[in-house]
Amino acid sequence: MRAPDDSVRLLRDGYLWGTRGFARVGADAFRTRLLGRRVLVLRGADAARFFYERGRFRRGPGAVPISVAHLLQDEGSVQTLEDERHRTRKRLFLELVWAEPARTELTSAVVAAWGRLGAEREGRPVSLLSHAAEALTSGVARVVGLPDSVDEIELASELMSMVENAGRFGPANWLARTRRLATERTARSWIREARAHGATPTPLGRIAHHREDGELLSERVAAVELLNVLRPTAAVAHYLVFAAWALHKRPELREHVVASAEFRHAFAQEVRRFFPFFPLIGGRARCELQWQGMSIARDDWVMLDLYATDHDPAAWENPGLFDPGRFLGEGAERLVVAQGAGDPQLDHRCPGEPLTRDLIDELSLVLAETPPVVLPEQDLRISLRRFPALPRDGMRVTLAPMAAA
Repeated sequence: MRAPDDSVRLLRDGYLWGTRGFARVGADAFRTRLLGRRVLVLRGADAARFFYERGRFRRGPGAVPISVAHLLQDEGSVQTLEDERHRTRKRLFLELVWAEPARTELTSAVVAAWGRLGAEREGRPVSLLSHAAEALTSGVARVVGLPDSVDEIELASELMSMVENAGRFGPANWLARTRRLATERTARSWIREARAHGATPTPLGRIAHHREDGELLSERVAAVELLNVLRPTAAVAHYLVFAAWALHKRPELREHVVASAEFRHAFAQEVRRFFPFFPLIGGRARCELQWQGMSIARDDWVMLDLYATDHDPAAWENPGLFDPGRFLGEGAERLVVAQGAGDPQLDHRCPGEPLTRDLIDELSLVLAETPPVVLPEQDLRISLRRFPALPRDGMRVTLAPMAAA
């Protein structure tokens, strides 16, 4: 029997689409149709490892809707590669953003940009999302080695347009994709300039002069990979808004964030687990597979529900409660799948995951020490129908001066 298409329910239920589907069948897997295509939807830590490990699923064409892929991946990027080609390209990203010295340098640059921009805006109402995105973009632009002439505020807007519109359909998505092409053309000019001036140790220089099979990456692919450093860094702005939201709603947490590095790390992990970012990730089976008695044919479409996995009552006690304590002590290394699972060197786990944790960690300390004043008469409810989710009115604040270092 042909399963009905579930696309309308996905738009209606948002992040709870998978959770309600699992409840309906009483299991951690269900089959349905999205955009007219059959899909198997999974949740849970074991499902995450099954999905991410051992190259069982490919991430190229057909893994996610083209409207998403053109904004967040694009052809030839590291996310779309498999096997040795993927591992070779991934090593470059691990060196650029995974290693601790690189993370420390970038985090310090972002914190400095946050303070500089905050001082310029002190006492003025601002969107916390925009402020965070601009601080992140300013920090990453300087560390990556972009030209001094770059308009960092405009670049932040361009990068966030890709993130904000990836989960939308129709004109908003089309316009964002057109805008992304313009950003990519600019990134190509940066690659050309970097190649003209010879190799440098900056991330821009490393990407521009990276070779595979003895050849430089094409100018287009090198520009795409440069955006794959810039855009995910700017996207951390969503997590910073959620961190500020949590500290606003639970002000008693501030003293713990300030007083304890261990608690601060746990707080960052709970922000990544609790708050909704992108809900699902898709892949196409590379061979015949079995999952808990269910047959998966080669090229079948399978989706892992990230939000449902991070709110799975079988894995998390009181998953609807924001509780950093679940990551203290023995729970410190529990799996959070917001950015993937598996071995980051071999699998499609995001190489920027440790950097994301560091940025939430350090900026949460800033938000706890000098909490922004959240403006009254705004709707701070988080809509689970918006991809990616945010407080309904975006969280407008006035910024306080940062504490002296």
